[in-house]
Amino acid sequence: MANNLVLDVPMMLPHAPYRQILAMRHRGRREWPERAMTRTFPRARLIRMTTATFGQRQFARWYPGFMARVDRAGQADVRRTQLAHAHGRTLEIGVGNGLSLPNYPDDLEELVLLEPNPALRDQLATRDDAPDIPVTIVDGDAHDLDFPDADFDTATASLVFCSLRDPARALGELHRVLRPGGRFLFHEHVRGTGLRGTIQDLATPLQRRLADGCHANRDFESLLEASDFEVTEIEHTRMPTMMPTIVPLVVGTARRR
Repeated sequence: MANNLVLDVPMMLPHAPYRQILAMRHRGRREWPERAMTRTFPRARLIRMTTATFGQRQFARWYPGFMARVDRAGQADVRRTQLAHAHGRTLEIGVGNGLSLPNYPDDLEELVLLEPNPALRDQLATRDDAPDIPVTIVDGDAHDLDFPDADFDTATASLVFCSLRDPARALGELHRVLRPGGRFLFHEHVRGTGLRGTIQDLATPLQRRLADGCHANRDFESLLEASDFEVTEIEHTRMPTMMPTIVPLVVGTARRR
């Protein structure tokens, strides 16, 4: 990655907090361990998945290339517009291989990237197009975030909630780790209406198998409205080049009350 990348190397210590030893890169040089930093997350679990499953490896093989084509078709403009509103200490969940990285402002205090798929984390760590800000890559679970309450100014998610087993719980976790007034920037495909919604319902079982748990028919907007967030801005649009079953898209901002 670019300057100031920090990559987590977990130390699993029995009966102790999960600890990350963060090696820094500065102007292309890895400085270890002299300038290493240690950050402790008391709520973290000691057991982490370090080896990708077969499904995760297969997903990591085709998904980045597919989404790169979608980005070139216009999706990158959606990301750029959305992420321009990020500020302060920012958390992105489900960052994948990092297509969002070039679109973040270069004045963030810190960018924390959470990705549970080890194969995608490996790809993420090789990127060199992040802004010149402190960037930390972490393993983790969006349903049980390993951060204290009110730890971030901004949280972001891009095409993530379709794959979460309990999206309502994940929304609650994002609300918890945001500071009062903090913003959640979302960018998610949603269930359509009429025939499109019916097609999505029929396609979802196969979609889940092929796309690492993705639900083509997830009603993210209703989940967000039922959460503790206050939706302050929402736009309904379509995803460039995407198949009709998952074309509908919502992009917007919600605020922690």
